[in-house]
Amino acid sequence: MRLLDYLTGLVSLLALPFIAWWSVNQSPQSAARLEARLEAKAHQALQLAGIDWANVDMDGQTAILTGGAPSGDAAEEAARVVLHSSGQGGLLFGGISQVENHAHTAEPVRPYIWTAEKTADGQLVLSGHVPSKAVRAALMLEAGAVSRGPAEDRMIVAAGAPEGNWQGIAALAIRQLAELDAGSAALEGAVLTVRGQSMDNGLRARVTGATGAVAAPFRGVALIRGVPLWSASLAGGELVLSGAVPGEADRRALLAIVRRAFEGGVRDEMIVADTAADGWIDGAKAGLTHFAAFASGNMAFDPAINGFTFEGEAPASTLQFLNDDMLRAAGPWRFVIAAKAQVADAEIAAAGAAGTATCAEDMNRMLESASVGFVAGSAEFRRQDAKALDELAAIARLCSEGAALELEVNGDALTEARAAAVADYLERSGAARPRLAAISYGPAAGGRVMDTGAAAGSDRPIEFTVRERSGQ
Repeated sequence: MRLLDYLTGLVSLLALPFIAWWSVNQSPQSAARLEARLEAKAHQALQLAGIDWANVDMDGQTAILTGGAPSGDAAEEAARVVLHSSGQGGLLFGGISQVENHAHTAEPVRPYIWTAEKTADGQLVLSGHVPSKAVRAALMLEAGAVSRGPAEDRMIVAAGAPEGNWQGIAALAIRQLAELDAGSAALEGAVLTVRGQSMDNGLRARVTGATGAVAAPFRGVALIRGVPLWSASLAGGELVLSGAVPGEADRRALLAIVRRAFEGGVRDEMIVADTAADGWIDGAKAGLTHFAAFASGNMAFDPAINGFTFEGEAPASTLQFLNDDMLRAAGPWRFVIAAKAQVADAEIAAAGAAGTATCAEDMNRMLESASVGFVAGSAEFRRQDAKALDELAAIARLCSEGAALELEVNGDALTEARAAAVADYLERSGAARPRLAAISYGPAAGGRVMDTGAAAGSDRPIEFTVRERSGQ
């Protein structure tokens, strides 16, 4: 018996290494199989949650999360999903004990565009980029509350949303769109544009006012068509003037402007009639001078929405000078320029594809030279510099596709106003708005240098810096 006990003990001792190996590698509770099971459940949970950017690797019961997250919130949400993908988690319950979050913020999408469309049957369709799954769900709830039918979700989560209350602006767009019979809203970068049609003057005024009152850094533009008092439309090489004007002299003046500035055919469908709107004809004359240089589009005066609207396509410099003149001539009436800036093939070829260093050099070269300058003592661009302004817009648009523009300002109040004017112009031309940075490296030449459009060496009061984009 004693010999048998010795043999049994010896066999048991020899079997221990095999049992240990089997427990670690072959048992259903083995470390390898546990890791594989936890990893599979984590991937399944991410898929069910609609998180397609994340990846998980297991180190024992520790999950390592990687991937390009559209936002910091999205990375935290993914970590929570992974942590609870196998139940309560922890060592005792055999689940994931902790998550090491190594996710990084993905490259921002440019341009960052979200859209909402209301169809003729009252359904809302949401599409484009949203900063997180939570925002996406909140917008669908908003749409479902105001839509006549089920809202359709075509949105994708992506990095690059501008700072500020992006979700609040998108929700406002949904509410304004719900007021219209049909229309669309687009939030591109920090600019919200609501388009639609309504014969209800009160509704048009309400939607226009609410959209135009959005808080900075966002800007709202409403283009709600009805029957304007007066309009000009340009298509197929013909410019048509229609609607009512206060007097015969006003009708002749508008026709004279068009025939002087426009090379194509002109059709006059205007009538002379008394209206309740006063003091708008000067704005029409100023705007029409520049509208004649559009490639196509529509200009209208509509007292129901309290002013002028401009749509279509035109050179960036034309839109700049239109804005300058309307500021002076519109009087008590507001104006909205929602036209798209054209960049001609010649300007794109002149700008070329360039890295960040070359972008900065090209833009600074134009500011240093006499190519782009300001009217003496003001922050208004010189009219004779239109061609150079269009080239500057082309360079900025190419540069801002993969880089962040920054304007370093070293000067007085006039110089700062001119830097702001440059930033406004580039944003209006379709480039990303440069960030303004006030710096000090000695006395600046200020207005004296920039009055000629040139800056001397180290005394440049405005200088571009172009940086690679990183994160948001």
